[in-house]
Amino acid sequence: MVSEVRKIKHTFSTVEELVAFVVKAERCNFEIKVFSNHLVIDGKSLMGVMIIGIGIQVEIVCYNEAFCPEQLLDYVA
Repeated sequence: MVSEVRKIKHTFSTVEELVAFVVKAERCNFEIKVFSNHLVIDGKSLMGVMIIGIGIQVEIVCYNEAFCPEQLLDYVA
């Protein structure tokens, strides 16, 4: 059975923000993906997320219906 997903669009503005996101994602026990155009990156991979870079809008997808992706960022929408 496929679990529900939660999504949010976000643009990382600093390297520090990007690193903080990956550190929080690594603590999660479910899958997190970051989508940018044709790229699909493991949200727990610092090198992978850094490939996308700063200033590019991405879609963050959490494969857990009880978790809000906003919790991975510094703000709550």
